[in-house]
Amino acid sequence: MTDPDRLRQVRELFDRAMDLEPPARREYLERATTYPTDVRLEVGDLITRAERTEAPFVPLGGSADLIGQRLGAYHVVRLAGVGGMGAVYEAVRADDQYQKRVAIKVVQSGLGSDLAMARFRQERQILATLEHKNIATLLDGGMTPDGRPFLVMEFVEGQPITTWCDARALSVADRLRLFRQVCGAVQHAHRNLVTHRDLKPGNILVTAEGTVKLLDFGIAKLTGPESDADGLPLTRGGARTFTPEYASPEQIRGDALTTVSDVYSLGVVLFELLAGRRPHTGRGSALVDIERAVLEDPVPRPSAVVTDEAARRRGERGAERLRRRLHGELDNVILTAAKAEIDGRYASVERLSDDIRRYLDGLPVAAQRGWAGYRAAKFLKRNRGVAAVSALLLVALIGGIVSTLAQARRAEAAQSRAERVNGFLRSLLSSVKPTTGGRDVPISEVLDSAARRVLSELGTDPATGAELETVIGESYRALGRYEDAERHFVTALGHRRRISGDASVSAAIGWSNLGGVLLAKGEIDRADSAYARALAIYRPGAGPSDSLLASLTESQGSIANARGRSADAERFHREALALRKTSLGDRADMVAFSMNNVAVALGNQNRWAEAESLHRAAVGILRSNHPEPNVLVADAEDALATALDIQGKVALAESAYVRVLELRRAVTGVAHPQYSWTLFNYAMFTLAQGNYTKAAALSRSVLAQRGKGLPESHPAIAASLQTLGRALDKDGDHVGGERALRESMALRKRYLPADSWLVASSEGVLADHYILVRDCSAAESLALSADRIMVAALGNDHPNTQTNLRRLVALYETWGRPEGAAQFRARLKPAATE
Repeated sequence: MTDPDRLRQVRELFDRAMDLEPPARREYLERATTYPTDVRLEVGDLITRAERTEAPFVPLGGSADLIGQRLGAYHVVRLAGVGGMGAVYEAVRADDQYQKRVAIKVVQSGLGSDLAMARFRQERQILATLEHKNIATLLDGGMTPDGRPFLVMEFVEGQPITTWCDARALSVADRLRLFRQVCGAVQHAHRNLVTHRDLKPGNILVTAEGTVKLLDFGIAKLTGPESDADGLPLTRGGARTFTPEYASPEQIRGDALTTVSDVYSLGVVLFELLAGRRPHTGRGSALVDIERAVLEDPVPRPSAVVTDEAARRRGERGAERLRRRLHGELDNVILTAAKAEIDGRYASVERLSDDIRRYLDGLPVAAQRGWAGYRAAKFLKRNRGVAAVSALLLVALIGGIVSTLAQARRAEAAQSRAERVNGFLRSLLSSVKPTTGGRDVPISEVLDSAARRVLSELGTDPATGAELETVIGESYRALGRYEDAERHFVTALGHRRRISGDASVSAAIGWSNLGGVLLAKGEIDRADSAYARALAIYRPGAGPSDSLLASLTESQGSIANARGRSADAERFHREALALRKTSLGDRADMVAFSMNNVAVALGNQNRWAEAESLHRAAVGILRSNHPEPNVLVADAEDALATALDIQGKVALAESAYVRVLELRRAVTGVAHPQYSWTLFNYAMFTLAQGNYTKAAALSRSVLAQRGKGLPESHPAIAASLQTLGRALDKDGDHVGGERALRESMALRKRYLPADSWLVASSEGVLADHYILVRDCSAAESLALSADRIMVAALGNDHPNTQTNLRRLVALYETWGRPEGAAQFRARLKPAATE
């Protein structure tokens, strides 16, 4: 055997063994008797070194000669691994732009053939077409000093999806939600005319936060009309570049491949993810045995092969419980995806993902070739309450039990109200016409039409009006149209009070809804008053796991946070978190929401390590619950980005901000207040990095929404004016800087209490401007006022108060008044003087 042939076999066997869990690797090597003994011995030695995590080690004949060198703007740190066609190095970008961890993939020494180079160029071409949150991003490229091409990619620190799920004992449902992220990434590739052709757990990593990253498009293929004949074989010199255990029958036969071949591979991955083993394990470990099994043996039902160990890793008490979980629908979903016959599979990854979504939602799945009883059973399972009531009514009729006339009338009224509301919404959605042809009807247009019609058509029934006004108000709030939302919530509250009384639960809900939109508008005092009314009504009768009590307690935390009382905010948010865990469990959306709020309160107390940990936990929950782009995920990632930013984790923070802006743009659009708030945070980050021109431009983008998506009272307006003023000052435009900073302070004084720490913040930042232009007298007046407010609102040791103290010290030193500097230096915490 020539050295290149032997090297390819070592690489192949090493990659296959490392795909297994550590205990199975040695056994696999012993069974791999089709490989020469010297190849197996070398692989055994490489596995030992890898498992000891010796760093850096050079597996598979790789070269470490790039370690310590610079490739373009990147400094190579270590050899991270070697795949079939190239070595992967970890590197950092270390120039004047920024610092960022990256992965650099280089054609391996000794593989510089025309075929290897062609594959490498094709991978670069493919990655350049793909931009998706679940696909590792291509960042750059170039040539090494010895003429080999390299790709610079997003550095992904994660585990194979099967390992990640097993380590956390994820349930079947959580694994399915995570798998839908994989489907989304593959479907994006397919929409861009790319088939992956090597989908396996080792190429599907999951980060610590629970984000899937699809890797290694080294043997992928562009399927557009200009790329039909890529001329690149999937075998060379007896070595396979794909992984037979996950390859479709047509791939093993060497037939033409389509996107449906990726569907098969996904089916095999899903089989392993849910059942704990691969479908074809019976014939042996040699390549020929595996290939024969894929071509000849039917895929077994996943439920038929589960073990107690697999059940334990999926949070089930035993194999029988897991078997029941997989039996039926999930068996059929997996078998449809992994069908040997192409025509029998799902026609697309999107169809597979949709069937999984339907299973998770309790709806009939397409893979379950339905009969009436199956669909009826699904309906009853989704509507247990309705079914139970129907059964009780049937028993009541048989037994001769007759409801009272009053009960019948109440039921009839509720039924009539529900029918009127549903009928109104149905007619509304079907009757609204676009103002211009050839486009979808915007939801805002639908809501505006609803707002015009609701009083004229349903105004005579206060109960129906209250329900519909609340629905429309919530919809306006979700769109960021807070003035419209407030108007409908006020009307709904009036209906609720007339129907049920001022001390009713319905009235408490109405006050809570109104408080939420007032808080979103930045009207803290009015929001506080509304929430206090709701709590006074509701708290006396609330239970220990009451969801409305949790929401109202959360609102107290939000008000405390807005007023700068971070310790109080933490206490309220922790109470709400405990209530929600009691009623909803540990993985619910609202639990993640409460965790984020606790983290914000911790950050405001300068406890950033604790805050980051909670933010990451919240992001993990929401990503597993919502694999598609989702506003809740965007909110959680925005909070995490801020925590990373303030801790000085520059590269991670910038990546997070850019991702959140992309999420918000996709989910809510650029006119939404939440998009503006993230844009403001990114402007602050950019200012801290010294890019003043960009910070000013981002701030102006936020201010462009003033009076449109953002009312003037919204906190992002005053905050963006402050960032704009600071950026202009730094760029030498002191006149423009002063104008923006004064306007920011005026807005805060107009909409916030005089003792708000945010008012003090504005005074302090404006003092910085006057220190810069050497107007020390004006700076002193503002900084002393800020000190009085901050000490009263936050305490002397709060980071914001300490920042203002350092400002006063700098002012008096600049002014030549050392006694004043000494007075305020004495109040600095010891760490601040180091």
